Amino acid sequence: MKIVIAERDNHEGVAIEWLISTYSIPINTVFITNTVKETMATLEKEMPELLYLELDMIPAEHWLQIQRYVKIFSPKIIAVTAEATFERAKQAIELGSVDLLVKPLDPVKIRQCLQTALSLVAHRETVDVFASHHDEGYSYQTLFLDHEQNNGEMALMLLHTETNDKVADLLQFLTYFPFREHPTILPLTDMVVCLFQNPSQHLRDEAWKVLTEWETSSFEPLAAVIIPANREMKSVHEMYLAARRLLEMTFFIGYRQVISPKEGYESWYEVDPFLTSAEQREWVEMLNNFDKQKIKEWMHEEFLHMESPFPNPEKLRTRLTSILAQVRRFMKTYQLDQDEMETYYMKIFSEILYNRVLYRIVQEMLLFLYELLDRSKIAEVFSKKDVIERGILYIEKHYSNPDLTLENVAGAVGRSTAYYSHLLMKRQGMSFRQLLAAKRINESKRLLNGSQLSIKEIANQVGFRNPSYFTRLFKEMTMMSPREYRLHIREGME
Repeated sequence: MKIVIAERDNHEGVAIEWLISTYSIPINTVFITNTVKETMATLEKEMPELLYLELDMIPAEHWLQIQRYVKIFSPKIIAVTAEATFERAKQAIELGSVDLLVKPLDPVKIRQCLQTALSLVAHRETVDVFASHHDEGYSYQTLFLDHEQNNGEMALMLLHTETNDKVADLLQFLTYFPFREHPTILPLTDMVVCLFQNPSQHLRDEAWKVLTEWETSSFEPLAAVIIPANREMKSVHEMYLAARRLLEMTFFIGYRQVISPKEGYESWYEVDPFLTSAEQREWVEMLNNFDKQKIKEWMHEEFLHMESPFPNPEKLRTRLTSILAQVRRFMKTYQLDQDEMETYYMKIFSEILYNRVLYRIVQEMLLFLYELLDRSKIAEVFSKKDVIERGILYIEKHYSNPDLTLENVAGAVGRSTAYYSHLLMKRQGMSFRQLLAAKRINESKRLLNGSQLSIKEIANQVGFRNPSYFTRLFKEMTMMSPREYRLHIREGME
């Protein structure tokens, strides 16, 4: 097998080549390229099975050209980037990458990616077998290159499993499937294309039969796209591109479907990929109110009640990540952005990027949000309790400061003055002023009993600037003056 390592840093390219030899990965030939132009020339000349591609080396003006080359020569791609951004993830998805690695690279992760890619490439070994059995003049060149005219007597069926690791099973299934007219079968790394010459009028029925028979032996969802014989399609390549475009409808309608050209499937309409200010406020309110029902209704209305023409799927993925940004802030508020919930959050982010079906993404997001809200409610109870306890500890530590205020305490525990005052009254049954006065008077009792300090000195030590005010408050709370209290205690001890 061959691999092209497209990497601007030649040292990194050499390092990857060394890893391949060190790990005894079954790759015979390695080509290292440092520019987009050199990469495309090598792809065309060598037709490698694998492409290790640094996304950062591709200028915007060459992106479409790279996509076209990838489609034509169909290598399995390991995408690499130094920028862990949504844009890079989106590019990796568009190229159908095995994985997206983020620099600095982990050698173990590189090995795992190479092994995964090789296992997918291994499916291609069956291609020659099928070509020899069913070669009727149509080949991969017919599929990928726009040079062979369609005489209007060719029909195409594209079959796609929801996960790529079932392509080999699908290929074996099609080998023995009793087609009315056996097609030329062209397996690709992520799907299988069937070309029918002089097809019957029952192509849709044939596709449904394939789906039904497949499900008797596999739980893996399968979708079929059919392009009937059509003289308006000028080439098989054009039919293939149309079928791939229609396959994207599975994002909205799911698998276990037979999809054919129809009005509304021709193009996407654009949507705002980000939440508006009003929508952000609505999400803040729904989360803060722990309103599961309203969140569910919002998600269903926004994403699951769509009819063709559909919005651009990539813009919807961005919109879903925009919701996650609001959720992220909510998680930080309740200190749930770590451990289990952090792992769960990253799993949902991955679902948004890679899951092929919208309603599955929505379902997984709702389950995550329900779990988050349940944990947040528990965290809120402990948070309120913790806030009060931390505030009381702050008072106990700083009671001797005559300038201590409610604002100081609220600021120390990260709450507004009004909110902390409300919590204190609700939980402790007294105001900040009462709590502080009780602390100061109790501490003055200790000093009156255990020291020879004067009344003025004690007043100063417990946070009173005015000894007269201290005496008056002490008498209100104990029914005797500080001096009387000291005499009373000492007489009791005698």
